[in-house]
Amino acid sequence: MRGSQVRFLPGSPCRSVSTLPFASRWCALTPVRKTDNDNLLTVLSLSFVLGMAVALAVYFAWRLNVGGLQAHGFLTAIALSICPPFVLSLVIGPIPDSDLALVLVVGTIVFANAFLYAGVAAGGYFVFTTLAKKKLRG
Repeated sequence: MRGSQVRFLPGSPCRSVSTLPFASRWCALTPVRKTDNDNLLTVLSLSFVLGMAVALAVYFAWRLNVGGLQAHGFLTAIALSICPPFVLSLVIGPIPDSDLALVLVVGTIVFANAFLYAGVAAGGYFVFTTLAKKKLRG
């Protein structure tokens, strides 16, 4: 074979050509089976963003003291049910010691709630796809 000729197996994903003189190689990689992960990625992305939005909404409601959210009443219970990491707001109180403490706690609340929502969505997606597959088989 000449320097720029490379032999490939039919249907292989290898398409690179060797630049070495008199080089030839066989590419025995098989194509990866295409799975349907697009729906899972969509569900995870949307739930992650929703978790961040809910956490930010709860934080701003707490920061602006909307409806006495800092009074540990009924609205605090609702805030904790839709954003469990909100319990960290008790650590800093309504007036933080420093801006760094506020940024760290709020960032933790927002990302913790986002990952919590994404984890619940992943579990729900698993259950839904498992039940849907059983329904199609049966």
